[in-house]
Amino acid sequence: MLESIIATNPVRAALHSGKTVLGTMIAEIRQPAIMQLIGLAGFDFVIIDNEHGPFNIETIADLSRAGRCYGVTPIVRVPELTYTYLAQSLDVGAQGIMLPRVTSVEQVKQAIDIVKYPPEGNRGNALNRGHTNFKVGPVLDIMARANQENLTVIQIETKEALEQVDEIAAVPGVDVLFIGPNDLSISLGVAGPPTQDVMVAAIEKVVAACQKHGVTCAIQLA
Repeated sequence: MLESIIATNPVRAALHSGKTVLGTMIAEIRQPAIMQLIGLAGFDFVIIDNEHGPFNIETIADLSRAGRCYGVTPIVRVPELTYTYLAQSLDVGAQGIMLPRVTSVEQVKQAIDIVKYPPEGNRGNALNRGHTNFKVGPVLDIMARANQENLTVIQIETKEALEQVDEIAAVPGVDVLFIGPNDLSISLGVAGPPTQDVMVAAIEKVVAACQKHGVTCAIQLA
């Protein structure tokens, strides 16, 4: 019954079974049909880029709903760390949140507090809506399942985040560390391709932290 209320997140399920997933990002196209095309192309997830993209919350809702309908996990990259951006994105149907420009462990802990229902966090209760398939059920069980299925993705794209990557990976509730090579190379003073020695060492450091703490490691390739 709970699976019909809070849908299984196929990307989370794949990651927990040791599989590799492949996704893409949209930052300009607002037509929900793009999610159907992305699904037909074989992608597992899509990042709705609300950091650099022109999306409002209604568009995020439409894209998220379309993604879920076509088996593509919608993850919203929020423009900043605020309760409204994180919680509302989940309320309208996103199955994951990506937090950019992280510079401290405290920011990560704050994000977890926002995206998780009690007792793991303090997300406000807004059930019986799109993200619960407009169904009702035992509130505590629904909140627990939502906490389990929604992904929290932390971007490692600053020098400060790289320096604290082991502590960030250790924060309970973090599912994925996502390397942003372009911004990270700029932050490290070596703007350019990720094949530079400094960047290779940085990537290896993130991978090691993920392996140590059982967190998935991801990277943007283009």
